[in-house]
Amino acid sequence: MMKTILKQLLLQQSALGVLTKWRYAIVLSSILQITAFLLQTPIAKADSPLTSTDLASAYQDLTVIDTIQEKKPLQGEALRFLLSNAPLDEKAAVINKLGWNIDGQNNGYIFLQALAKKRGVAVNNLVLTDLTPKDKFVLGYLLAMDDYFNLSPLDINSNNNLFSATPLDLLSQAAFAMPEDFTVHFIKSLVEAQLYFDVSWCAIYLTPQSVLRIFPTETRNLRSSAVSQAMEYINLYQDNCY
Repeated sequence: MMKTILKQLLLQQSALGVLTKWRYAIVLSSILQITAFLLQTPIAKADSPLTSTDLASAYQDLTVIDTIQEKKPLQGEALRFLLSNAPLDEKAAVINKLGWNIDGQNNGYIFLQALAKKRGVAVNNLVLTDLTPKDKFVLGYLLAMDDYFNLSPLDINSNNNLFSATPLDLLSQAAFAMPEDFTVHFIKSLVEAQLYFDVSWCAIYLTPQSVLRIFPTETRNLRSSAVSQAMEYINLYQDNCY
């Protein structure tokens, strides 16, 4: 990428007939300074706590993972899997594999529509108490990936407490109801870390680390390779705590 930028700048200078060794040195020096600055930041290596933590790679043995096309709407086998009684760590891997879209996506609402259909009710008639803690976890993580910039609810102006609930609201309720479920608490910590992105890079590191401290390795229901891969990114923020 840097070579492309340099080439474009040099072509512009050449077209103007002012390319000299002196100007070339200034252009090169500026690019090197910018590159050095970027390489010192986690942003250069990844995007954000939600979009750059890879859980799905550790679950490639699941048939459903192979059916998912990243950045495509939730559908088919993946949707049926999220509605099933599958373990939450596997559901988290599926949601992680579904990924994110910089322009936003609507997987949370798709899941809620399917859940309402399964229950035999209209989606607009569902309220927060109709969802189990596991349903809240799935919906919360989906919504967080749908709008990782703002972590917004389905409808901020809705009078329905389900549609006005933020991803963190849903995940916090799920975590409270399932205090011993590592997957739920770890995903919640990633969403909290996302909120800290523009506030405290140290907090991005400490929040998931705090969950690891609470849950010894043998009590975790998320595969260790998934945790390690996620923490590879989170650990980039550790130096901001010193």
